Amino acid sequence: MVISVNIPDGTDQKLAEQAALRGQSVESYAAELIRKGVVGNRTFAEILAPFREQVTKSGLPDSDLDSLFEEALNDVHAAKQGQE
Repeated sequence: MVISVNIPDGTDQKLAEQAALRGQSVESYAAELIRKGVVGNRTFAEILAPFREQVTKSGLPDSDLDSLFEEALNDVHAAKQGQE
């Protein structure tokens, strides 16, 4: 769908700057912002992408990652038990 939108003065420059920072055209970045506003913010995959990248770069084995999550879950559970 093609639409035309009037953008307030100054906003167009900020839109262009943000698009450039992301390596996108103004049009594709504006479309992304509209999609997020209509459909919702980020998908779960988008939220996890930086974490997944860090894990991949770290070379951490799955077993160590599992242990870290298990420990974090136990810490949260223990903290909740202390609040009751």
